[in-house]
Amino acid sequence: MTERSGCKLRVIWLWFSVIFSNFTPSRLLTQLLTGLIVIVLNLPFAFAKQVNIEHFNTDASRVEQLIDTNLTLALKRLIVYQPLVSELSIKQQLLYYKLLAEIYVEQGQYTQGKTTANQGLNIAKQLASPSIKITELLYIRGFAFESLGHIPDAREDYKKGLEVAESLHNKVFIAYGLINLGAIYYLSDDYERSLVVLNDAFNIAEQTSDEELKGSVNSELGILYSYLQQDKQSMAYYQQAYAHFKKAGKLHAALNSLHNIAINHNSNERYAQAIAVFKTIIAESKNTSSDSEILYGVYSGMAWAHLEQEESNPEAAYQYLMQAKQFIDFTEQHSVLVQFYINQAFILFELKQYDKTLVSIDKAEAMLAEQSQLSSLQKHSIISLHNLRANTLFEQQQFEQAYQLKTQVLLDIAAMDDKEDTRSVEQVRLHLESEQADARNKALQDQNLLHEAALTQAKIANEEENIYLLLSALAALAFAWLLVKLLQGKKKLKIASSVDPLTGVVNRRSLIHQGNKSLALACQKEFAYSVLMIDIDHFKQINDNLGHRQGDSVLVEISKLGQIMMRKTDIFGRYGGEEFIVLLPKTSLAQAKIIAERLRVAIAEITWPMTSLEKVTVSIGVASKQAHEKGDLLSLINTADERLYQAKAQGRDRVCG
Repeated sequence: MTERSGCKLRVIWLWFSVIFSNFTPSRLLTQLLTGLIVIVLNLPFAFAKQVNIEHFNTDASRVEQLIDTNLTLALKRLIVYQPLVSELSIKQQLLYYKLLAEIYVEQGQYTQGKTTANQGLNIAKQLASPSIKITELLYIRGFAFESLGHIPDAREDYKKGLEVAESLHNKVFIAYGLINLGAIYYLSDDYERSLVVLNDAFNIAEQTSDEELKGSVNSELGILYSYLQQDKQSMAYYQQAYAHFKKAGKLHAALNSLHNIAINHNSNERYAQAIAVFKTIIAESKNTSSDSEILYGVYSGMAWAHLEQEESNPEAAYQYLMQAKQFIDFTEQHSVLVQFYINQAFILFELKQYDKTLVSIDKAEAMLAEQSQLSSLQKHSIISLHNLRANTLFEQQQFEQAYQLKTQVLLDIAAMDDKEDTRSVEQVRLHLESEQADARNKALQDQNLLHEAALTQAKIANEEENIYLLLSALAALAFAWLLVKLLQGKKKLKIASSVDPLTGVVNRRSLIHQGNKSLALACQKEFAYSVLMIDIDHFKQINDNLGHRQGDSVLVEISKLGQIMMRKTDIFGRYGGEEFIVLLPKTSLAQAKIIAERLRVAIAEITWPMTSLEKVTVSIGVASKQAHEKGDLLSLINTADERLYQAKAQGRDRVCG
């Protein structure tokens, strides 16, 4: 289950909303009705322009208010201007497309919302100077991309929208841009960066009287802390978000916050409390235009609570899931559809409908396979589905297949633990309760040691009898899965050494530690201080074409060169993956750019022994604090990272600062 509601709200689907891309009989009827209603709405204006375009601004203001309370009326009031759009001024056209795109997104019709936002952005090209409407259109299109599962496209739109807001010095929309990026970062498992930008948004929101903005940032912080397993803090943020949204009169957003609170109860096995909150949402949703995705989440959450509570009731769970099903046809949101099939598979298993369980598993796995990049939660979902498939095969007495799949599940879990990128979580841990985290880590290690001992003992016993071999192995693996499920969501926080084992340079943890000390000294002595963020261009292609061993060789050679070229006071380290950081005390921005350019050229001139690798280039972002300024290392790194993205966008193999 997901606790993400997003910054944009989605309300109940309307018969005259959009034409779906998939043609089923029911949807074809929907399209015919859609066309008929649009025609009826426009009949009064087909022959004479009875709508006065001078009234557009007044009607647009009314539509903005109606979006929060009555989407049906909002769309009806806006759509009458469709035949006259070309006669509106450029600014009015932008407002028209912004409102229409927002309505589509609020309905969960993300493809149509994206298309409408594109129309508005094309109109915006005629403007002589930037407008905040450009930011709004980019944020709406970004949210549509995000909801459709296109995370890289969403990130780019959010960044572009943020740049426009910054150029216009609009604090509120700067904050919303940071909120959107913070969500993208936690969805991409970059918790450290998410924490930084969401805290920046929180600080901006606190300087305003905008209750909706405060609600939005509290909501996203609640979700982030739930990802970090900080449940009490997560709940506190959700409750604050609910209070802010209620104060702002944003009823849909307030229901989203209640939904997150209920999921928090579910995740912590407080099922009776979760059910009570879900019932409150159902009651309150009767007073407003219901949000199909919220109601899907409510009934889906009710199903899960009835399945998992101490007195499990799979029959009731299935009935609630079927109530939820009526809402999923009204959304294009990828995560909602995947979650439905996952929930359905688990409930059908408890109902002993094993053939149908396998069908639901197949559908969920197929949808996850469509994703170009999976988050850690999605990877855990895949493993969970594999384990459920193994349990189902066991119940169908396909013991050999069940055993093989269970064994593979354990191997996958071990591989994920080895490969999981914990660098960001480690850095977030430095901001949170390090002593408690270390204690938790030790407890997990102790439990793993006990588990390994149990498996070893079982293996010795299994050698005595072939029949007992299969049954004991399955029992041990079932125990292993129960242990994994018990520990699920509690990420292991590994204490990294100070040196990167591959390249021999300092690692991310040591970079941050040494950087904080050297920057503090620079601020105290009023020295300039600079940071270089370096990324190897097209590194994935090197790994894909030449293999990871050759990719590792590239990382090692660049690390050696970086160490040689830096001064004794500089710190060159590996930030993670193909990214490196250089910390430059007593170095101005101009000096840092010279150093960066010299390093860029030197790397480009390396002669590689691999015949198929002629040249390796890097892009470098530079950030600096002046001598008299105070500085924050994470802010400098974030700025350098943003300038690195600029270097990438400008064609790579260059320095931006």
